[in-house]
Amino acid sequence: MQNNPAGMATLKKISLGLYYENRWLLPETAYKCGAFALPTKFGTLGLSFNQFGSSKYNENKFGLAYAKDFGKYLQIGLQLDYLMLKIGNDYGKYNAVTFELGIQSHITDKLTLGTYIFNPVNFSFEQTLYHEKLPIVRRVGLAYQFTKDFIGQCEIEKDTEKEGISLRGGLEYEAFKSFYIRAGVQTNPGILSFGLGYAIRFAQINVAAQLHNELGASVQIGMIFSIGK
Repeated sequence: MQNNPAGMATLKKISLGLYYENRWLLPETAYKCGAFALPTKFGTLGLSFNQFGSSKYNENKFGLAYAKDFGKYLQIGLQLDYLMLKIGNDYGKYNAVTFELGIQSHITDKLTLGTYIFNPVNFSFEQTLYHEKLPIVRRVGLAYQFTKDFIGQCEIEKDTEKEGISLRGGLEYEAFKSFYIRAGVQTNPGILSFGLGYAIRFAQINVAAQLHNELGASVQIGMIFSIGK
């Protein structure tokens, strides 16, 4: 749901995810999010919350999502977003609404294609002095399962707030049953990442570290709980 709402279309169990990132090891730049997904016979419903910052400055996003599986070759997800920007010392609160759309396709048993767009109609924070525009973010990515234990992913992103494009690549290897080793790289900005994951019957825990080429290190932890048979 956080990266592409279409991904939750194939969920079979009620799921709850929690995530925390200490960006650049500064409490003022912490990133937190939570997500809940409920599969039904009509599709999957989702709720999410994201927050970046501290009490003096924070960016918040509340999302309501719906995803539908149309068969092996097509999953579509739509999320409506309410965004709130809060600046301390009585500078005020600003809000905006937008949406994001994702499409996913299992082209073969090993190859999956995904595409995603955030804020395609260019909404803005209308209350700000200069009607600050929200960024438009577009992504296209591929995932390929080389073996049952080894997956590779790549992605290209265009964000209107940045010059140029960002490229990402990642690998995941199941070293032994339910224990995963992950590594990734990104350009614009340059980021290296390394992570571990472990899954049990009803939960998965993931930890990771990132190194930004200018801002330094970040640490991340996430948990996903699945409810039901």
